[in-house]
Amino acid sequence: MDKRLRFTLLCFLFFSNFIFPYEKPNIVIIVSDDLGWGDVSYHESIIPTPNIDRFVKEGLELNRFYSNPICSPTRASLMTGLEAYSVGILRPISNPSTSPVGLPLEYKILPEYFKDAGYQTSLVGKWHLGMNSREYLPGQRGFDTTYGFMNGGIDYFNHTMSGRLDWHKNGVPLREEGYSTDLIANEAIKVIQNKHNNKPLLLYVAFNAPHTPIQAPYENIENFEYIDDPKERIYAANISILDKQIGRIIDSIKDEKLSSNTLVLFFSDNGPVFDIDPIGAVVVPELLNAKGSSGGLKGSKGSAYEGGIRVPAFMLWEGKFKNESSDQFFFIQDVLPTLLSAAEIDYENSLFEGTSRWDSLHQRTVDKPQNSVLASSVAFEEIALFNEEWKLYFKKGPAGSNSINYYELFNIIEDPLEEYDLSKDYPDIFDRMRETLNKIPKRNLQGYPDASYLYLHGDRMLSEESGTPWLNYDFEVIEKPSPFTGTLIFIWILLLANKTYAILFISLAILIIYLIRKKIKRG
Repeated sequence: MDKRLRFTLLCFLFFSNFIFPYEKPNIVIIVSDDLGWGDVSYHESIIPTPNIDRFVKEGLELNRFYSNPICSPTRASLMTGLEAYSVGILRPISNPSTSPVGLPLEYKILPEYFKDAGYQTSLVGKWHLGMNSREYLPGQRGFDTTYGFMNGGIDYFNHTMSGRLDWHKNGVPLREEGYSTDLIANEAIKVIQNKHNNKPLLLYVAFNAPHTPIQAPYENIENFEYIDDPKERIYAANISILDKQIGRIIDSIKDEKLSSNTLVLFFSDNGPVFDIDPIGAVVVPELLNAKGSSGGLKGSKGSAYEGGIRVPAFMLWEGKFKNESSDQFFFIQDVLPTLLSAAEIDYENSLFEGTSRWDSLHQRTVDKPQNSVLASSVAFEEIALFNEEWKLYFKKGPAGSNSINYYELFNIIEDPLEEYDLSKDYPDIFDRMRETLNKIPKRNLQGYPDASYLYLHGDRMLSEESGTPWLNYDFEVIEKPSPFTGTLIFIWILLLANKTYAILFISLAILIIYLIRKKIKRG
């Protein structure tokens, strides 16, 4: 080739990257908080979710999407592409006065990967991965803009948690009127409308609905008068508003004519709240107001049974998916490598424990899981290990105790309701999976939960403010009670958790003492 022609061609190729840049897809991740498998109407819920149902039909239903059993572990796996035990986040990160821990700074996380690839990055909504010092805040970890709240849950109207304001914009406390679900959607839409023309967008929208405290405007609750239970009416209204705002966000993508180059992923961070451990109900009484549904799946939030980890999910990308359903196992640690693959961003497989599911989703194939792990350690330590069609369930509790390990083996394809423990029928498979599970390194940055400490100082969804905003850092870390005090408090918790039995026991003891004394007098 002539040198002059070669030089001209090289110049054209070089400058064409600026004139006609390769357009990477926008990525929008929408996460609900505690939305159960049975809380959406396309799974026959009594609560109408017309927008979620519509997007399932317009796109790809992810029929086997799995999150960790609890919130912070799910978000940690989402951000890192690692399993919960590797990250070391195994239970909810409490407010920073009681839980000075955060997502380890050693990891490069999701927004940083996309930012390095030229993306505009934005977080709207819930962080819940630590704020004990400023380097743990999302604005320091790859997000160009941030808006929402830092802790696990807030009052929907006053945006407070445990007596302090927990609402911000770009890390600065913000006082703003409005219902949090509406405000989160409004801000997400602004980000979409103001997207940089020369940059693709990564938008992470993390709602607090339908997390406790279960709240909704009165006019929305009135729409569900056909539901008898007043708590269930509020829960239905809460989810109905969530569905409406998800619809507004995705419709705004269409309005901005971005649908053909935008991948939307929606899922819930864990299963619903309904099967409350008695001690948990005493320590976190707000849980009793939740009325979630697992749609017949076994277990609920905090459990490694299907009801706690298998969640509603869908993927949208106009021109790539249309009214389809996939039975591909898709674990929360798979999300980061899958999105990087979809955006054609290079990465090292060795950095992740999750697997890219993009090819199987895009090509309509199904790859069976290979030793994928989901885990949490709250009231109990619970783990699910998936290998091909098999699921090994593990439970040990109370978490951190030396109680007996409990295992069950399920063929999760044929038995999604987990009715038949096959550990004795397939001993070779059971022993092999149990050995695999027992070899997993278990990192735990938070330690095991202390019920007495959480009862005294744990997160409370208080509307009234009694302190400065959390982001002012005007607070001290609260020390745990002494072993003696802690034991007394735990006994009190046990009495409250088992008050029916306690009342019967005390009544019986009084009756016995009365009868003995009466007999002595007669004698």
